[in-house]
Amino acid sequence: MRRYLRSAFIAMLVGIIVAVASTYTMAHGEDDTWRQDLAPGVWHYRSIPCVDTTVRIVEPYFRVYGTNEDYNSGVIVVFNTDLGVDPLFPRDHAEVVHRGPDPIMIAERRGDKVQVCFLGVPAPRQMPGTILGCNPDKDPRGRGYRVYDYRQHKSYAGWNSNHGCGGA
Repeated sequence: MRRYLRSAFIAMLVGIIVAVASTYTMAHGEDDTWRQDLAPGVWHYRSIPCVDTTVRIVEPYFRVYGTNEDYNSGVIVVFNTDLGVDPLFPRDHAEVVHRGPDPIMIAERRGDKVQVCFLGVPAPRQMPGTILGCNPDKDPRGRGYRVYDYRQHKSYAGWNSNHGCGGA
């Protein structure tokens, strides 16, 4: 009986560690495979808030002054909407950040008509083994968006920050 309980306890701990690790990974954008599973085309769901808006800014993640802009470091796309933005940060706009050369995001142009859908806010949590935690009322990072570009007829998704809520 003791051996069975020990095995069950170890299995439970492994399950918890895997769940926490996958949540941490998703919150920090290190695994983008989930983006491929999203429904294509324009969304018309009542349960997911979406707005038609335009692209405000497209720029490289790391802008090196005095040299050509390099999108290999990643790309930031900012939109003319505050959908999903916390009221404590009234000057913020919805945006998607991707570390790496995402060809759909790089092809965005200022003024492009897009549909931006708000996928959600990260849940409050503590990071195991650290003093870090996520308080989505105080930390605006980690909000998820799905974007459909009407000109390209393509979509992408991501978070509004390279670091998740409570991250570095």
